[in-house]
Amino acid sequence: MQARLSDQCHIKLRRFNSLFAAVLITGLVGCVATAPQKNSNATPQVSGGTGVVNTAQAERVMDKISDQTEDPAAFGELFSIIGSLSTTPLFKDNRTDLLVDGPATYKAMFDAIDGAKHFIHLETYIFADDEVGRKLAAKLIERQGNGVKVRIIYDSIGSIASSAKFFESMRETGIELIEFHKINPIDGGNPLNANVRDHRKLLVVDGEVAFTGGINFSSTYSSSSGKEPTYDRLKEGWRDTHIAVRGPAVAGFEEIFEANWLSQGGAAEDFPLTLPEPTHAGQDVIAVLHSDGGDGKESSIYHAYLETMDVAQKKIWITQAYFAPDKSFMEKLVQAAERGVDVRVVVPGFSDSNAVLNASRSRYGYLLKHGVKVYESTLSVLHAKTAVIDGIWSTVGSSNLDSRSFLHNDELNAIIFGRSFAAQMEAQFLVDLESCQAVSLEEWKNRPLTDRIKEFFSWTIQYWL
Repeated sequence: MQARLSDQCHIKLRRFNSLFAAVLITGLVGCVATAPQKNSNATPQVSGGTGVVNTAQAERVMDKISDQTEDPAAFGELFSIIGSLSTTPLFKDNRTDLLVDGPATYKAMFDAIDGAKHFIHLETYIFADDEVGRKLAAKLIERQGNGVKVRIIYDSIGSIASSAKFFESMRETGIELIEFHKINPIDGGNPLNANVRDHRKLLVVDGEVAFTGGINFSSTYSSSSGKEPTYDRLKEGWRDTHIAVRGPAVAGFEEIFEANWLSQGGAAEDFPLTLPEPTHAGQDVIAVLHSDGGDGKESSIYHAYLETMDVAQKKIWITQAYFAPDKSFMEKLVQAAERGVDVRVVVPGFSDSNAVLNASRSRYGYLLKHGVKVYESTLSVLHAKTAVIDGIWSTVGSSNLDSRSFLHNDELNAIIFGRSFAAQMEAQFLVDLESCQAVSLEEWKNRPLTDRIKEFFSWTIQYWL
């Protein structure tokens, strides 16, 4: 499971997954996927305030950032690869604001919603029928009543605990809602769709600002992380990361929302929208990467990680809520560590999913033996899905590093090229380390037999969680 739901939902989803695994084992064919086509020779399209720039201007944008790296030639090639992985251009002249934990993220998003004049597009895994979800619904209803067009995509599994009445109250006001891969057969759904889920978190307001990251709309995030652990750590104060993007890249986020809306049966006449002229908001170059679950292709986000780790020279710092990558991913981490790169991975020390936690731990031995540093968060549930590499490349989004995100979910990550934002990411990584316990190889070798058994069996079920 990708995020903490209410206790009732948590139990229902676990039972559902167990049944689903038993009767749909043939779904394992989804493990066989084709890699996306990559072209490392062509100059990628780059878009700015005046639209797509010419090849010479695009090369200057790439050179400006590549020159700040240890290996400009390798990073120049990386730009082309990342560009070929995305269905939208690379976008220059953006400002990216780092948002840490629920309260700061909700404030920024709610402020943007309150100021909306034209449209609000929301795509989320969990839209909870709780204090946070109802506050959001009230704001959306108010904006819809004032002439703002509101469209929502929410995931059927992720929002399974929310009542039909909750969503109907919004629909009655004119808000357009799509339940992604509805699974309830009584309501016209198909349980066979349950393995492909919309795990994205995306909000676009008026074409002027886009938000993405790991945060759902749930009271789980109603308080900040970092408290003393005297409260229920599985129910509040989760540690998560989101971003707000302003500039030409907002059009890329909007394009991805529109594509998913249409693929799920949304009205075609509503799109494309006329967006405001993009402005020069900052210095960040952004790639908007997404994956579509069940399309038979490996995630472009996965390949972006692999390609970037392959050229890293100094640092690979990963913060990951559900860390259960495949052999190729782990080999890239090990190869980087063996060539002297400072490779650190921050993962949860406890989780809403013990199976995923054990699957993550089953990988520690190999990584530690080859010089990768592993840290477990001890204070708050870690739900962030981020990385920062060589002080220039950052990613924030919804994609976990596991087979579910890589093969079966609809996911969305922003890749941000820029020293200023990367510096913020590195600073937050060091803050997170203060609440972590380093895992040593010697201690890991001496862990109890019962832990080893749980780790072994986690491999057999992690695919379905």
